[in-house]
Amino acid sequence: MLTERTSELARISESLAECERGRGRVVLIGGALATGKTALLDALGDLVGERAALLRAVGSRAERELRLGVVTQLLAGAEPVARDRVARLAESPLDARSLEEVGALLLESAGERPVVLAVDDVHFADPESQQALLYLRRRIASARVLLVLTEWERPNLAREAPHAELARRPDRRIDLGPLAESGVAELLDVEDDCAATAFDLTGGNPFLLEALLEDGLAVGAHFRRAVLDSLTRWDADFLAVAEGVAVLGDSASPALVAELLTMTARSVGPVLDALDAAGLLRDHRLRHPDVLLESLAPADAARLHARAAELLHRRGAPAVEIARHLTAAGAVPGRWAMRPLRYAAEQSLVDDPELAVGCLELALNASDDDCERVELRAALVRAAWRINPSIAARHLGPLADRRDLCWRDAVPVARLRLWQGDPGAAGELLRTTRAHDGEPHPRAAAELRVAAEWIHGRSLDVEPLTSGDITWQATAGLVGVWTRELPGEVLRAAEHVLQSCEGEVLPEAASAAVLALDHAGHVERARHWCEALTAQARRHGATTAQALIGAVRADMSWRRGDLIAAEAQAQEALRLLHPQTWGVLVGLPLSTLIHVNTALGRHDTAAGLLTRPVPDEMAATTFGLRHLHATGRHHLTSGRTLAALDAFERVATRMRGGDRAIPTTIPWRGDLAHTYLLLGRRREARELVAEQLAGTSGGVRIRAITLRVLAACSEPRQRVAVLREAIQLLERCGDRLELARALTDLSQAHSELGQLRNARLVLRKADQMAKACQADVLSHRLHDSLDAARPET
Repeated sequence: MLTERTSELARISESLAECERGRGRVVLIGGALATGKTALLDALGDLVGERAALLRAVGSRAERELRLGVVTQLLAGAEPVARDRVARLAESPLDARSLEEVGALLLESAGERPVVLAVDDVHFADPESQQALLYLRRRIASARVLLVLTEWERPNLAREAPHAELARRPDRRIDLGPLAESGVAELLDVEDDCAATAFDLTGGNPFLLEALLEDGLAVGAHFRRAVLDSLTRWDADFLAVAEGVAVLGDSASPALVAELLTMTARSVGPVLDALDAAGLLRDHRLRHPDVLLESLAPADAARLHARAAELLHRRGAPAVEIARHLTAAGAVPGRWAMRPLRYAAEQSLVDDPELAVGCLELALNASDDDCERVELRAALVRAAWRINPSIAARHLGPLADRRDLCWRDAVPVARLRLWQGDPGAAGELLRTTRAHDGEPHPRAAAELRVAAEWIHGRSLDVEPLTSGDITWQATAGLVGVWTRELPGEVLRAAEHVLQSCEGEVLPEAASAAVLALDHAGHVERARHWCEALTAQARRHGATTAQALIGAVRADMSWRRGDLIAAEAQAQEALRLLHPQTWGVLVGLPLSTLIHVNTALGRHDTAAGLLTRPVPDEMAATTFGLRHLHATGRHHLTSGRTLAALDAFERVATRMRGGDRAIPTTIPWRGDLAHTYLLLGRRREARELVAEQLAGTSGGVRIRAITLRVLAACSEPRQRVAVLREAIQLLERCGDRLELARALTDLSQAHSELGQLRNARLVLRKADQMAKACQADVLSHRLHDSLDAARPET
């Protein structure tokens, strides 16, 4: 670890040469803690070689009471008689005669050669050894003696008398500091970018760099230990001050650290200067406060954080800053703490919901006022929803039957009821809230109504959510205009919902708006909002919104035939929120995964997904329909036609049940008709197809899927024209998987008409499309058909 130390070694070598010529010299090496002083002394062995006798010793705080301890170390290689004499001298106070004898013993130990006395950390040497070295120093002007001392440089503190004399006016003074970035690059033998990172982590401190190198240039166990060791090696105050700085973070100042630790600012300031000189601080803040915080005993950490919160409160610090310390302490030290906890929860609800939840839980546990506890619980439901609906559900009980909630508190409780599959309880809560608190805010009413209809259809009494505001009234009808296939009105209503999504947003309403845009053909707008909402959720730490938008993206990817992306997005959504946390909405990502694995030919995986437990209440929701439809698709693809028939007929029963608020995005008529065809029930299949094509619901994709089934019901010559129309629609909506299937059917129709060249050309295109989807089973089947087809002769 001698990078950037070449000139220092050269200066010591010059002093050694002067020593050999009979001119004694003193070299003092100073520097901050762990800046390479010991490493420089270690290099003396190679430098001295056979030119002189090298005697070494190390001062230690723990051995300061050991009289002549450092001298004893220097004479470790001397004759036993000399060591015994030093031991006897140490038994009594030293006078001039005994000091002269100690000096003689040191010089005689070298024999005829020059002698180099190297003492590391001379400031920690015992007083008697310091006196002996000082006595020797005064008498080496014409002796072949080189005295090399290292000391820890602390300019703001006075040296003790013997140490001060030893360090006064050395012949050569060498000051060591942290390495520059270029020195770090040379030491580690790495590129500039890596050196910059290492310098940023260590401040150029050689001791920390060595540990970083042991950890493979990453912050690991060796590095963390080195940070702590560099603080515990010196004064006990160092570790305490560093811990205080770590706890206070950006609020740390010498005065505040001193008050936190019940020390004086005069004693804290020099320690901070020393830490800064050693590279442990950056911009007056610890480079690695986490190392110190993790090393604190829980009780000590709680005590320091509680004390920090109180001190900051006295100074009028922001509520969020105070609350971070209170939540870290896990305690409310006094009634005064309730206000900053509640203020901080309100202020951090959007940007840091985890802190908001922590503040509210702490305040709730400390409160003994019933009215206040109701307010805190309602706020907890609102905040916890953003990161984990399960946490919110834990606080639902005491709020469930209250009839005195305001709209701000009632809306998150109603949302939770919707997620739990209890629209009746949600509707009752809305009615009682309206009676108690009057009309809801137009935006809150509109967004909650969109969310309710997206999840439950019209099974929720939405009368309390009817706003008098014309703009929001139109927005509240988003699901209705979606089901009526009115693209222009869908665009206006959806955009109005999405453009209001800054701040405390209902992610269910935003998700419904994105899907409505996508189904209405506004694909690019849907993608834009997916990206914007995902970025916003990540930025604000809103895990629930991030998971829900992820599930929406997976559904959109599936309907574009992007199977791998759909799988990854659905899995990520289920990773962000545990399946049990999703409530009835779990049917959204789960049905996508079932569809994807079925299309990829992973029937065992799809079957495993079907066995996952889901809430019983999900069956009555729109997501229950999605899940049931995915189940039917899996059965149909895996050859269980009767099981598929049962699933599709149950979907049909629900869809024909009169609930027009359910978006008609499921191709249930086409799938049921296809199943009828496989069972030889052609007439029923044609009736279903005619029913679907006669209406306007379902959009382009569902019409195209239905046309495929119509083609299967038709004669070969009619089939070609019908399939071409289906293919045009699928190219328009971008569903590559369904397009591959339609192209396969068209190839088969051409083949049956004897148009083998056309069949082969179309089959090649279908093969390319299937490969783009990575639908392996379909791709293999197409290859088999392609090999079997022969061009016309």
